[in-house]
Amino acid sequence: MEEMKTKPEERSTSGESHLENDLHLDGNVQVSANGEGEPGFAEDTQSNLNGAPPLEVVEGDAGASSATSEAETIQPTPAPPMDWKRFGAPVFVLMFLTIGLVLAVRLLPRPAPLAEGKTLAKIKQQLGDWVMIQEYEMSESAFNELKPDEYVARIYVNPQGDQADLSIIAGSHTGAFHNPQVCFRVQNWEFADNQKILLNVPGKDPIPARFVRLVSLDGQNRQAVGIYFYSTPMGYREDTSSARIFLLLARLTGMDQQRAYFVRFLKTARGNPEQDREDIKQFAEQSIASMAQTNPEVIR
Repeated sequence: MEEMKTKPEERSTSGESHLENDLHLDGNVQVSANGEGEPGFAEDTQSNLNGAPPLEVVEGDAGASSATSEAETIQPTPAPPMDWKRFGAPVFVLMFLTIGLVLAVRLLPRPAPLAEGKTLAKIKQQLGDWVMIQEYEMSESAFNELKPDEYVARIYVNPQGDQADLSIIAGSHTGAFHNPQVCFRVQNWEFADNQKILLNVPGKDPIPARFVRLVSLDGQNRQAVGIYFYSTPMGYREDTSSARIFLLLARLTGMDQQRAYFVRFLKTARGNPEQDREDIKQFAEQSIASMAQTNPEVIR
C-alpha cells in the first residue's frame, strides 16, 4: 500500500501546474502561489473576474458572519409519527380470523371415525410393475394418536427386486394428520433433499407433491427417498398446514366430501440419486394412476 501514496511535494506541484494551465487560458487572469502550494488570486485578478473592486474583509466581522451562518442553517424536520390508525382495521380483521380459526380447530368436536364408506381396501395388489408382498398394521400408539377413519400400509416389489412402501391415512378431522417432516426427524432421519415435485397422471392435472431424500442418524448409513401429498376436499396440497385448513373449511361449509387423505410413498435408496428419484416417482405415478380408477375419492 506504500506504493499507492503520493508525496506531498508531487501532489502540490501537479495541482499548481494544472491550475496555472487552466487559468492561463485567459490572458487577463494572474495567478500567484502561496507558501503552502495553494494558488491565490491577486487583487487585480478578483477585479477582472467580477468587474468590481476586490472585497475587503474586516477581522471584527468574522465572528458575526459565522454566527449568522450557523443561525441560518436549516435544521432537518423530524419525520412525523407513524399513523397506526390506518392499520387498525386490517390488523383487527386478521386477528379475528386467526382467533376464529384456532378456536374452530380446538373446539369443534372430533367426529368418530367413519365406519361406513371405507374404500382404501379397493386399492389393487398390483400397481403397474409393482406387486404387493406384505400388508402391515399401524402401531397402536400411532393409531391412538391419529384416530384415522381408515388407513392402508403395504409393501410392494418390482421385477428388479426393489421394495417400496405405500401408506395412506384417511381422516375427517385435522388431528388425523401430523407433519411428516417432523415425524421423520423424530425417527432420527435427516433431510438431505426436500423439494416440490409434480406427479403426472394420464387424463388428470399434475399433482403437486413433496420429494424428500433421507439419511438415517442411527449410524448405519441408511438412506431412503420418499414422496408424499395430501388429497383434500378442496384440492391437492403438499404441506400439512394448508391441508388441515382445507379440511376444516370443508367441514364448516358442509361440503359433501369431508375427508382428506395423506398419501406417502417410501423406498430404500440404492446409492444412485437420480435412479432412486426416478424409481420412487415411477412407483408413485403408477400407484395413483391405478387409484384414479379404483379410488376416485383419493385421486379425483
